[in-house]
Amino acid sequence: MNQSQEYTILLNSLDKAEQGPVLNDKDWDLKYISQTVSGLVKKYDISWNQDDPIVPWDDEFADRVFAAGVELALETGVFCLDTKRQMQWSRDELDLILSLTPKQVTTGAGEEAVKVFARRPDDDTRVAIFGGPWGVAVPEELYPSYIESYAREPIFDMVENATLLSTYGRMIRAGSPWEAVAGWQEAQMALEAVRRAGRPDVALGSTEISTTEVGELAATTYGGYRPTDVHHAAFISEQKVSYENLTKAVHIAHTQSLSEVYFNPMYGGYVGAGPGVAIAIVSGMLLGKVCFMGTFCNTGPTHVHLDCSTHPDLVTATSLAFQGLARNTNLLTSPFIRPTTGPGTREIFYESGALTMATVVSGASLIDCVQSATGNKQLHASPLEARFCGELAHAVEGMTRKEADPIVSWLVEKYKHIQGEGLIGQPFTEIYDLETLHPTKEWYREYEIVCKEMETEFGIELT
Repeated sequence: MNQSQEYTILLNSLDKAEQGPVLNDKDWDLKYISQTVSGLVKKYDISWNQDDPIVPWDDEFADRVFAAGVELALETGVFCLDTKRQMQWSRDELDLILSLTPKQVTTGAGEEAVKVFARRPDDDTRVAIFGGPWGVAVPEELYPSYIESYAREPIFDMVENATLLSTYGRMIRAGSPWEAVAGWQEAQMALEAVRRAGRPDVALGSTEISTTEVGELAATTYGGYRPTDVHHAAFISEQKVSYENLTKAVHIAHTQSLSEVYFNPMYGGYVGAGPGVAIAIVSGMLLGKVCFMGTFCNTGPTHVHLDCSTHPDLVTATSLAFQGLARNTNLLTSPFIRPTTGPGTREIFYESGALTMATVVSGASLIDCVQSATGNKQLHASPLEARFCGELAHAVEGMTRKEADPIVSWLVEKYKHIQGEGLIGQPFTEIYDLETLHPTKEWYREYEIVCKEMETEFGIELT
């Protein structure tokens, strides 16, 4: 797809936000989302139970999930919160955009240039690894070293940033000049961190502090974040968009930058349980592509009580949705690994590994890892659990879904009973040496134990 085509499609999306039918929020949530999803679950017979495979391998089932997701996308579209209008696309528009989607994209530059490929279920094509703390809050005095610790991990093809707690000692207020200051400070510290790690050209996730469009506009400019970095725009659940994120998409297009667009359906919310979530993932990722013209499409469905993406039902829902998308499109898809457990706990390897493995064999193009302890605790994330996800992802490239299912089931059994116990682990400052930026012996030992288990139980060797 050339730049002029992308821009024309994006302008058409902006038109839809101002010219579509006027709706209200309550009708959108209850009628357009809840009732439509419920009807599609029944129409396409999307269901499973606890005795079924946690990683299904029925292609016809995956295609039904895809068909239901397409129908949801076309039936509902996107609700623009600022104009209260419904943005809708026709089947011809959707098919055209999907037909123009590239099968591979390059991130980073120079020696850090990495190709990300469209993959199919059971595919042996290489998976890209996007490692980082994913918005976990960090004091500004620790920020450079924290990001450097991730950039030092050669398995990460891209490095995602943390979120600053303050900027030059001041509170960061969304939409204020302080968000602009923080966005620029984040960019400068992240770029310095990857330079110190010897990887100046590696793609960075940006702008993490950008609560509104202000941070993105301030930081993606000369001397700041680059077109080869991966910029972010997102939907609000369910299938809602704000002018703030549409403005980000416009700026990303103007700077000809790469982007990753996000959609996190709520498990137990308006889309219901696992079957509804699977349909919503397909719909949201398709709409993310057509609405934002994103390079990569990411999902991290969220359990309304546990605030994670790794609940067993969500593992199945995400796996099925990815299979349907991989079999029927060239979208470059990624799961958002958000476990309940935190660094310093053995369970975080099981929990993060289950969703990683389930989505790799289902056709994911890259893995976003890890927003540890659901991302809600200051400094509660470390490179080691993300390294484990990357190693496991590469180890199972070419494994079939049927072969993966008993391994994922084994991993799920290791953590499902403790997801509500709040095992947030320890902060980075207690499990990493702040001078060497290496994990402590105790934390590294937990990693070694799980790696040995994977080798002993299943013959999966992790470096």
